[in-house]
Amino acid sequence: MSNKTWSMNETQKGFIAILGEYPNGITLLELKIERGIEYKTGAINTLITKGLVSAEEEKVFECEVVYNGHVVGHVSKKGKVYRLVQKD
Repeated sequence: MSNKTWSMNETQKGFIAILGEYPNGITLLELKIERGIEYKTGAINTLITKGLVSAEEEKVFECEVVYNGHVVGHVSKKGKVYRLVQKD
């Protein structure tokens, strides 16, 4: 049996550090727009499983569909809101 202990990789450490700046949480879409950083859910799901991050809320974004400079429709896009889990 292996006695390996889990530790965060650099991507996960960076995500945790950024979440610390958003006490009300943030979606991956907002992070991409505001900071130009794109995180994949694969690294984040481990943080949720380990109880370090929560993703229990969803946020809905209303978006315009633009084609050749003209608005041709509207869509709704959902995103999970990620927050640090506060341990007392």
